Amino acid sequence: MTQSHPAKRDFFRLRGNTIELFGRTLRLPANRLARMAMGIAFVFGGVFSFLPVLGIWMLPLGLLILSVDLRFVRRWRRRADVKWGRRRKAKAVLLPSADPLTKSRFAWVRLPSFGRR
Repeated sequence: MTQSHPAKRDFFRLRGNTIELFGRTLRLPANRLARMAMGIAFVFGGVFSFLPVLGIWMLPLGLLILSVDLRFVRRWRRRADVKWGRRRKAKAVLLPSADPLTKSRFAWVRLPSFGRR
């Protein structure tokens, strides 16, 4: 990547039948029923997170897999993604940059001055 474009920091990205999760690529089956069975199995395994191998990590991964095929799960995922992105942008605006000479990535956000100059 060039210096002018900052690295994209997405937690996950859906591309067809693949999921890129934290830099790892997970290929999903092409068959819709197999994908849905896999997603339901992950959600079911996440419910039993008190067992040694199964964990709470399986629940969001199963919902992510189900969001490929089910509309209502996809809507939940998109709403959560928008809320998470807004929260990250708000935190990035409030944090001071390490180098005062460089421009902030979020220079388009104008914070109120409350009468101070």
